[in-house]
Amino acid sequence: MYYLFMQFIQNKLYLALNAALFIAYNGSDELPVPGSAIVDYSNLNKRALEPVLQRLSSAGLIVSIKGAKGGYYMARPASTTLRDVADAFIEHTVPEKHDFGGYDLLLDQHLEDCYGNWLNALSRITFSKLCGEAQKNGGLQKFTAPVLNFSI
Repeated sequence: MYYLFMQFIQNKLYLALNAALFIAYNGSDELPVPGSAIVDYSNLNKRALEPVLQRLSSAGLIVSIKGAKGGYYMARPASTTLRDVADAFIEHTVPEKHDFGGYDLLLDQHLEDCYGNWLNALSRITFSKLCGEAQKNGGLQKFTAPVLNFSI
């Protein structure tokens, strides 16, 4: 059933949720996560990831720092929710309507209720909560910046 549900989530939204979690778990204002680390961990090319990071940044969900010691971090993981990310990536379009003599209206109401319930569930999950679960379970490997050694 999970795999069926996952087919309904846009690829960019799923990528954005994962990138945001990686950034929240590994980044801080003192030590932001470099874009190259996100590319390495996601096994994606930079061109696929950049628009996602730009949208997260322009929505105010992550902070982007330019420069040699730059990268990304989430400023407010305790108040940033999965719904915030979903709202930045879900485009609200109305599908083509078909007249089914009222059947469509009944179905639409239930689908709208399901969608609202899903968004409400996302609103209850903060990135701090997810990071806490990851630390408690020890299941996620923390990003460590490579140590630079200039000795010859």
